[in-house]
Amino acid sequence: MAREGGRRYGGVAQAQREQARRAALIDAATEVFGTHGFRRATVRSVCGLAKLNDRYFYAAFDNMEHLLRATYAHHAQTLLERLQAAIADSAPTLDARLDAGLNAFFTFLRQPHAARVLLLEVMGVSPETDLTYQRYIFEFAKLILAMANSMDEPPPTGDDAQAQARIVGLALVGAMTNAGTAWVLMGYQDTQACMVASCRRVLRGALI
Repeated sequence: MAREGGRRYGGVAQAQREQARRAALIDAATEVFGTHGFRRATVRSVCGLAKLNDRYFYAAFDNMEHLLRATYAHHAQTLLERLQAAIADSAPTLDARLDAGLNAFFTFLRQPHAARVLLLEVMGVSPETDLTYQRYIFEFAKLILAMANSMDEPPPTGDDAQAQARIVGLALVGAMTNAGTAWVLMGYQDTQACMVASCRRVLRGALI
């Protein structure tokens, strides 16, 4: 068996090895960014934690900002899929869907390193990274609006109504992001049940 980067890959295809190294770098970046912050992170610190030579880093990513975007996208996509699954498995009422989605959100935030990458580390890095962030913010906004639109009332029609719905969705994502950020930074001081109940009031009031 050949050993690469401190891991055994006997009989494993090159594409799988590359995917495994990329995943290891993202895992390591999550811990480094979530502990020290993106601006203090280095290729050496990430590769050291991942137990990989830096040549594998540059085979997977152009630079540290590219890794930041990939790490953010990984966690944002994971959260989005968990929210979608939780909402789909809940009872077909707005309150049940809100509780399911909010519990999935706050459970995810209990991973402090991933939470910091998702909520804090991508802000204001560069226009390109801002676009990655905004792309997912729109996805989360659409998911929030869909919880109300999937009730008896059809989604809004007309340019003005759709614009208002979009803005409301973005505002609600901002409210949940701020609440989640404060919860993480305060060391999860309030109970998850309290966070869910409080945020449900905000979402429900805007969606009904």
